[in-house]
Amino acid sequence: GSIDGFCEESGVSRTFVGLIILPIVGNAVEHITAINVAMKDKMDLAMGVAVGSCTQISLFVIPVTVIVGWVCGKDMTLNFPQFEITLFVLSIVIVSICISNPKSNWLEGSLLMTTYLMIAVGFWFEKVVSYNGPSAES
Repeated sequence: GSIDGFCEESGVSRTFVGLIILPIVGNAVEHITAINVAMKDKMDLAMGVAVGSCTQISLFVIPVTVIVGWVCGKDMTLNFPQFEITLFVLSIVIVSICISNPKSNWLEGSLLMTTYLMIAVGFWFEKVVSYNGPSAES
């Protein structure tokens, strides 16, 4: 596919493309909407737009993808590497801390941006190990 060609030509890992580049490009309209609403001092709506998309992906899209993969005979396991699980848990904790406060400030925003930057740097330098899960024949 086109992602494989991009990864081969640029030397960027598929994990980085899938977790950093595609969400930024694919959700650009949501990001702009959240920023515009936040600039109008409607932080509840801005957080709802930002967190709602993540919740929708985690509670609907991923399970449906696994089920469709199972129906099609494609192995779509949720067996993530330990590094990715650690970063996911870190991001969940950081977002939970930021959402728990009724007021936000620049420090919480910088905390969220720093977490995203740490995840991006982590996946940029990640050594990709191919995982060959249990085959369908066995």
